[in-house]
Amino acid sequence: MESERLAAFKNVRSQTGCCGIWCGSCAVGNGSIAKLTRIYEDLLRSYGLEHWAPEDLDYEGLTRALGLVKGAASCSGCRKGGGRDDCELRTCCKNKALKDCLECAAGADCMHADLLENMRSGARDAGLSLKDAQGADEPQLETGEDELRSKWPSSVLFMEESIE
Repeated sequence: MESERLAAFKNVRSQTGCCGIWCGSCAVGNGSIAKLTRIYEDLLRSYGLEHWAPEDLDYEGLTRALGLVKGAASCSGCRKGGGRDDCELRTCCKNKALKDCLECAAGADCMHADLLENMRSGARDAGLSLKDAQGADEPQLETGEDELRSKWPSSVLFMEESIE
């Protein structure tokens, strides 16, 4: 049976958002955050943190919060209904019948240019892969998984199971 994490990655591995972020490199979309949260929760439980944690640690609150993170659905990517419902970039691309912002002729004159740059720079800082030029997604998607594996060879994304 396919793991939830593997299914999450397969769902977003061939998708880029309107902003040009490769969804497969996103820890929310590829299932890594949920998997890491489960691992962390199991580790805290196995070490009996509730018995030796500092007095001011709200252990019950911590486990409740971890349960919420662990139980949150992975983002399916903006092309499949994930991401922010009110994403200005997705709405703009849809209204202009564009696949992504890189196809838009407005460039720096776009009313969403600051938002796009903020999203892309934040994604870059977080280590996500970005589409950098107008054109097909396929070259980026073909190299994206290899780049992830070389950048994060022990990543939870690639633990235990093969992506193939």
